[in-house]
Amino acid sequence: TCALPISVGLRPTLEAIAHGVTVSTPYQDVAVTIAEEPNAAELRVIAVIGPPDAVALLLNTTCPRTALLEHLAGGEAWGSLRFLSAGERADGIITYRAEYEPRHEPDAWQPHYELVAPLCAPDGELIGMLSMDRPTDGRIPPAWVNDVLELFAEQASIAILNARRHEQALRAMQALEREKAELHSAFADQSARATHLRHEARRDPLTGLANRVLLQERLQELLAAQIPVAVVFCDLDHFKQINDTHGHAIGDEVLRVTGRRLAQHLADAEVVARVGGDEFVVVLSGVDQADSALLLQRIDQAFADEPVHAGGLSLRVTSSLGLVCEPDRPERRLAPGRRVEELLSRADREMYAHKRSRATMNKLLKRVETRPAS
Repeated sequence: TCALPISVGLRPTLEAIAHGVTVSTPYQDVAVTIAEEPNAAELRVIAVIGPPDAVALLLNTTCPRTALLEHLAGGEAWGSLRFLSAGERADGIITYRAEYEPRHEPDAWQPHYELVAPLCAPDGELIGMLSMDRPTDGRIPPAWVNDVLELFAEQASIAILNARRHEQALRAMQALEREKAELHSAFADQSARATHLRHEARRDPLTGLANRVLLQERLQELLAAQIPVAVVFCDLDHFKQINDTHGHAIGDEVLRVTGRRLAQHLADAEVVARVGGDEFVVVLSGVDQADSALLLQRIDQAFADEPVHAGGLSLRVTSSLGLVCEPDRPERRLAPGRRVEELLSRADREMYAHKRSRATMNKLLKRVETRPAS
């Protein structure tokens, strides 16, 4: 007998079995029928060796298990083999009969003869069948050939079971891979949602700028790294009047445009945030008191370059600014968490001082303008 492949694909195994029969015995035509799953209701012809018309007729056809059992039961027992000589076939069984002139010797092989070897699992399940036909010399082979076929059928059954288990294991592995991919996708989706939620939780929904949470986190990181920073608190002048006069839709558009301009003019900022109402905070690193005048000028330009166009209106928007630097004195480098709120509070106070100073100056100017000439 020839060596059979173990634990490979089912179809290659069955093709090797059919080929092995043709090289190990006188039979030229061989078909292998197999139950692809345990106790399957139908069995399929997976491998055929023989004339092209036999291959075309038989390959991939199916037959009911009950019909195959009936077919086997109608044969003459040659050990574990079955010799079918009556020419009758059970319903559902497709057979190929070679056309040739039969011989008349007592041991001649007739066109309607067939030898089959049932393939059984250890538990008795019929897992398939080998069908043999057309010996090379046209005669019924001697007994030793049956012994070879019985041994071959036993080996073939083992090989088929191994191949079937291999395919089952492969399907199980593929199912696990799919589950793994699905879990990975679900995890990626969850991570993306978490990232999105984290992003949304740290962004101002109106302007898309950072909110107070992200501002505090980034500022604390910079302070922990002892990086010099400048914090500028911006408050729009007369914003309540814009809201009261033109409505909140116009006010919202003013805030959006203001936020966009700040982000554009201060692209090198560590963070530009809207912390509530008409209040914005800008944080830049590597800026000290010597650079503060230039920084305030850049922020003023973000407001003064052109009016805000909203709802057909052209509004001149200005702001009051408060700036503090950290560290202002090296010995005052306190814990980052304590310094964040202190810095923001100081910048807020500086802004309000700036706003009051401008208001006072405007009142004085008005008094001067309205004072009667002497």
